[in-house]
Parts: sequence; structure tokens; C-alpha cells
Amino acid sequence: MLTKMIKHIKPQLTINNGVLFVALLITANWVWGTVVALQNNFLLQEQVDTLIQQNSYYALQNQTLQLQQNYYKTNEYVELAARTWLGKASPGEKVLILPPNTVSDTVPDSTKPTTTPLAKRSNFEQWMYFLFGKNQR
Repeated sequence: MLTKMIKHIKPQLTINNGVLFVALLITANWVWGTVVALQNNFLLQEQVDTLIQQNSYYALQNQTLQLQQNYYKTNEYVELAARTWLGKASPGEKVLILPPNTVSDTVPDSTKPTTTPLAKRSNFEQWMYFLFGKNQR
């Protein structure tokens, strides 16, 4: 039985078949190397694109900071900063300093709401307000 198999396989093992098999191995190796090289090139190009984008972002940020620095050197900014932070005024001007506004100062007593806030109402009162609206207390 084994001798029959060897006799059956032996005519198929020729030099031409061996050369063809080696050529297929070389071709497969070449294709695999090409695919790996393409993938590496793609990944490297992605990194280059990312770095170029970061570089342009940092250049824009640098330009913005330079413009901001130039603005801080102008007389207009110095005057505005002196008015805002130090309460200074130009010659001939008078500074009027007002107390800070509060909610209780801005709303007159007669117009203040007299209803109880929802958090302080009982559960039943909250349901009544929800169901029937503003007419309920």
C-alpha cells in the first residue's frame, strides 16, 4: 500500500514542479514584504501628518501670544488696566464708585414674591401646585 502511494506521488515530483514551488515561495515572500512596507509607510505618514498638524497649531498659538503681548504693551491697554484695576481716571474725569448690586437692593419690597418656595412646601402643596398651577398656594 505504501509502495502504491510512492509510485503515485513520484511522477508528480518533477524538476518543473520544484522550480514552480520555489518561485511561488519567493513571490509570496515578496508580496508579504511589500504589504508590511506599505503598512509601515502608512503608519509613518500618519505620524508625520499628526506632527505637522501639531506644529501648525503651536505656530498659531505662538502668533496669538505675540499679538497678545503686543496689545499689552500699548497705551490703550495700560489706560484700560489702570481704570479697571486701580480705579484711576484721566485728568478732568471724576470716578464714581458704587456699592455692589445685590438682589435684595434691586427688587422693591412691594414687588417681592410672597409665595413659599417649592422646597419649603409640603408634599401635598407641591402636588397641588403641580396639578393646578399658580392659583394654588
